[in-house]
Amino acid sequence: MNQQEEQVQYGVPLRRIMIAVDDSNASLQALRFAGRVAPRDADVRIVCAAEQPRAWQAGGAYTAGDAWMKDTLAAARQELRHEAERTLERAMSAFDGQVASVSGHVLNLSGESGAVVNALSAAASEWQADVLIVGARHRGRVKRWVDGSVSGALAVSAPCPLLVVPAEYEARAEARFARMLLATDGSEASAQAIEAAMRLITPQIELRAIYVVDRSSVAAGPVAAPGLEESFSGVGRQALAAASEQLGPAGDACETALVATGLIRDDIAHTVLRDAEHWNADLVVLGTHGRRGVARWLLGSVAQRAVEITRVPLLLVGPREG
Repeated sequence: MNQQEEQVQYGVPLRRIMIAVDDSNASLQALRFAGRVAPRDADVRIVCAAEQPRAWQAGGAYTAGDAWMKDTLAAARQELRHEAERTLERAMSAFDGQVASVSGHVLNLSGESGAVVNALSAAASEWQADVLIVGARHRGRVKRWVDGSVSGALAVSAPCPLLVVPAEYEARAEARFARMLLATDGSEASAQAIEAAMRLITPQIELRAIYVVDRSSVAAGPVAAPGLEESFSGVGRQALAAASEQLGPAGDACETALVATGLIRDDIAHTVLRDAEHWNADLVVLGTHGRRGVARWLLGSVAQRAVEITRVPLLLVGPREG
């Protein structure tokens, strides 16, 4: 960024930032956004996958055990690793002189289902990353791993906060990181998401906290709609007050709002993101676990749906271990 240099922080700044890359435009946007939020004293680790080529049979006559097949697979494996290394070199160059340290690491993947999610989660856990940053909706050659489905799975399984940067955010990629939207439902999951977001907040960042009244569930509920909607609104006002209090000094300048879904063909994820785009948010913060009810959204579903449709970067925060 690095506008956070020598500025007051409301939370402990990020120190260990992991970024997953490939050769796609989405990864480029992820790198650019990471550069805007990484403090100068941060350690950055960039990881890239080298997928293992699959063995095959040629008309049933040859197998992976044949000598020529072994040589072919070994050559393919080496080329995939070289591509990953070249991608890492380009990505690492973006942080030269911008952070305390930058390193690169190639992840070797198997062809097993879920290998990408497992490899990224394991790498972030082993390195004790403060945040894992990925791009979304790409078509890359090195490894097609940072797409909506992978990001959605990571949203509820990553061992640390996950920052998802969609390729569609490119139009504002060079702008200053200045506006953060916090979506809360008053749950412990939302409180933990706000706590994580505070590591990115400085006095220069504008804040907006919202609570979404799910009118579609109001319309389908057993209680008369006007009374139930007012009950939801009351819970929302309490949630917003709690968020402002948790933000401490930053909460005094945080604007708050109750927003509502449409009565039909709408959901919380769309409503949050509509508000974020209308407000020109640079980042939306969501918890990823919660309960459905008068006072709770089904946060895991909201977060996964948000990953699928967002055009704004998302910070997704799961529950702390223990």
